[in-house]
Amino acid sequence: MERKVTIKDIAKEAGVSVSLVSFVMNDSPDKEGRYRYRVNQQTRERIKGIAERMGYMPNTFARGLRGGPTLVVGAVLPDISNPFYGEISRRLEGMCAERGYTLLIGSTDENVENMKRIVNSFMSKMVDGFIIVPCEGGESVLEDVTSRKIPCVIIDRRVEGIPAPRILLDNKAVMRDAVSLLYRAKGIREIEMISYSLRVTSIMEREEGYLEVMKNLGLGSFAKVHRVDFHDTQSQTMDIMPSIIQRGTKALVFATNSLTISAIKALTSLGATIQKDIFIVGTDNSDVYDIFRPAIPHIEQPLQEICEKAMGSLFSIMDGTAPQEESEELVKGVMVFPGMKTEESLINDS
Repeated sequence: MERKVTIKDIAKEAGVSVSLVSFVMNDSPDKEGRYRYRVNQQTRERIKGIAERMGYMPNTFARGLRGGPTLVVGAVLPDISNPFYGEISRRLEGMCAERGYTLLIGSTDENVENMKRIVNSFMSKMVDGFIIVPCEGGESVLEDVTSRKIPCVIIDRRVEGIPAPRILLDNKAVMRDAVSLLYRAKGIREIEMISYSLRVTSIMEREEGYLEVMKNLGLGSFAKVHRVDFHDTQSQTMDIMPSIIQRGTKALVFATNSLTISAIKALTSLGATIQKDIFIVGTDNSDVYDIFRPAIPHIEQPLQEICEKAMGSLFSIMDGTAPQEESEELVKGVMVFPGMKTEESLINDS
């Protein structure tokens, strides 16, 4: 077996001290591009070039045991097969790479035991920090992370009482915009919602926003929330769709993009013409919205902004320039009209 290259080998090849090589290989720039250790840039690049040529692989675990940063961040997400969380993963990974960090990604499948297992596994690898979308019942896992003084940022879901920043979408506003659009632009009153039985805050807040705006618009008698199981979405959506059609429902809004796609499949299989027999407004983003005809308006989360704020908060905590404490920042969703320029064009598209 070929012997592993060490920093001693690099130091000998470069003609410098082992400590200097250690400084270079364990240093990474902050968001302003400044390094912690003062090393001549030409020397820094020469050492890194030699390390790359020799095939040096840093031992991040040993680095963590010595109390140094491992340059690894853990992202714990509900379902990376979902395009929404897949895109979040991609953006977080790119932002980590810009700072010289590696991103480890785990998918909980909305199961608290999976969340606990993934977080414990990442902690055993001594990650420098976490980005977490907590699943239902995940409060104790978050408490464990923060009690160990591991930097942590929560995204997408509100869990109060945890000393960690939260970066969240204004979920109530999402539903207010969706329902108001249907009522103002199309004059539709019979608007129902398809949601999940999951009781995570993002889902519950979207339901609350839907019910509030229906009541405020005088449409409370038409309000109805259908909840399906996260693990049996397509089958249960198909089961409820005939009664929705028979009741004369004119429009549907959704708690997530995966529910929107399930409804499109169910309506199509039942022979309903979408945006004619039943109008829909999607949530989050999907390629289907862009290519479907007639167009499907939807409320898109500003993923870049969410990821930038989350990673910015996490790096600030890890750098020691911000405390690990509870805070919350809301971002606004954006109404998107694929193939249309204005809301008026939606009104005229009958």
